[in-house]
Amino acid sequence: MLPLETLVRRPSRPLANAPRVLLVHGICVGAWVWQEHFMPYLADAGFEVHALSLRGHGGSAGRERLNDWRLADYTADLRRTATAIAAGSDAPLVVVGHSLGGAVVQDWLRGGGHAAGVALMASVPPWGLAYSAWQMWINSPDLFKQLARLGMPGDQLLDPAILRPHLFSNDLPDADYARFASRVQGESRHVGVELQGWRPFAPMPWQVPPMFVLGGLDDRFIRPDAVQGTAGYYGGVPTMVPRLAHALMLDPRWEDAARPLRDWLLRLAA
Repeated sequence: MLPLETLVRRPSRPLANAPRVLLVHGICVGAWVWQEHFMPYLADAGFEVHALSLRGHGGSAGRERLNDWRLADYTADLRRTATAIAAGSDAPLVVVGHSLGGAVVQDWLRGGGHAAGVALMASVPPWGLAYSAWQMWINSPDLFKQLARLGMPGDQLLDPAILRPHLFSNDLPDADYARFASRVQGESRHVGVELQGWRPFAPMPWQVPPMFVLGGLDDRFIRPDAVQGTAGYYGGVPTMVPRLAHALMLDPRWEDAARPLRDWLLRLAA
């Protein structure tokens, strides 16, 4: 069993009846993306916050075998972590998935995962990324070529100069982007193929707990129509944030995404 990194932030003043929150990251990063802003922000609101690094990412084991892993392996990591958190307390659990992490969360629900609520943030939509990839090929061919490299043996690192304008708002400070770029890693080529939608991973709409869906209007990876379609599939209305790009937890306007998530969590607690 591979050791998995889980970061934890506990509130100084816990909120009564508050669910615990488990954050699941996207491609090529780790739990560290949540550490600077989202984890302290939600902990200050009274929530106990956990962030998982999927195998081969962040401080979790398995980096040397990254191209062996499939979506089912990442889903097993979430299942194992959620079970461990649930065993430590009677408080309910809410799971939040960003981008790839959203696909992992949906696959976990499809396989019988239980939560008091689920939040999908700039998530891979239930039908996969094939249509989004076609849009990217038309609108952002340089980014499309970069992501296609993830499927090529021996050439997995992405060009930070091309990623920057597609991941972040234009006013991100240079120093902040340099810190981010220094920690970006490769991703499993198998998972990249599975996320196109050839392998079903979404649960039926009636299988899901209360769900919150959010996206950025300036997101070039998961465009607004995909976010709206995700919310529609699960029977809800999305929260769309102006001037917010894909890496929403590190974007200069990160709080514009964290605030509505916090408010939704507060409504669940109430």
